[in-house]
Amino acid sequence: MNSKSLVVTFLNAILIGSAVAHGPDGRHSGPVVEEDVVGGGQPAAADGSEMSFRTPVDVSRRNWGASLETGWESRHVHYGVDETGNFGAYTTELSVWVGDLALGAWSGFGTGNGYQEWDFTVSYNLEAGPVFLLPGYNFRYNPGADDEHAHAGESGDHDGEEVHDHEHDAHRHRVYNNEFFLVLGTTAIPYVTPSTVFLWNLNESPGGLLEFRLDGEIPIHRDIVTLQPYALLALNFGYNTPDSIGWNNFQFGVEATWRVNRVVSLFAGVNYSIAMTALRSIGQDNVVWANTGVAFSF
Repeated sequence: MNSKSLVVTFLNAILIGSAVAHGPDGRHSGPVVEEDVVGGGQPAAADGSEMSFRTPVDVSRRNWGASLETGWESRHVHYGVDETGNFGAYTTELSVWVGDLALGAWSGFGTGNGYQEWDFTVSYNLEAGPVFLLPGYNFRYNPGADDEHAHAGESGDHDGEEVHDHEHDAHRHRVYNNEFFLVLGTTAIPYVTPSTVFLWNLNESPGGLLEFRLDGEIPIHRDIVTLQPYALLALNFGYNTPDSIGWNNFQFGVEATWRVNRVVSLFAGVNYSIAMTALRSIGQDNVVWANTGVAFSF
């Protein structure tokens, strides 16, 4: 895996948070890395959280690249928190890299609910042999995180209707969030990329979250069809709730990618998050969700 692949992969992970959450995790989409493919920030997820290795264009001799990804997920799960309830979300992500600098923009809009979110990310890839370090910043704009959401526990009704079940009392994220992240990992192990992700929301105190991840790539049919399994264990240090510091969630999933041609790839995956102490304290249960979409690499 070259440095460009790493940059895009983790940038996507940061943005999304599905398979992996937005930010250094998001959305969710799983990892699919090829040694000579384009990249910009490394693992989409489905934060899903949100890591995406769907970058089939050979750019080993280029110092720039871009990718566009759009799709749908049955639920939007951000670091273990179900933000759309029984409804899904349409998501779109644009990643651009120049040298070791990567820029990304991610957006999500709920289907049948009021969920809406925008993320803008910048990161820089540093390498020392097989070890990589990816510092970055994510600006998260979440219009739905208004005062009524923050105080959902004070009133069970909103305009005469019951508050959506995904609005947890202690899950406080503001409309504007400034998030710093740091990813440390290695490419020394074939087919597997272990990494550690640290995230801190500068608008909250405390506002940290720590993840230990394993992302893999299993070729099924040459470079055309691949499986990207992943697993992560997260600890909450105030990011999801300040009232319970410790175990956040254990999450795993798998995604299949079909490389249609040098530019277009189709993907689909399934993910499962097991809520642990911190998430249980805010009423979040275990959750399963699926994601699918199409990616374009340039």
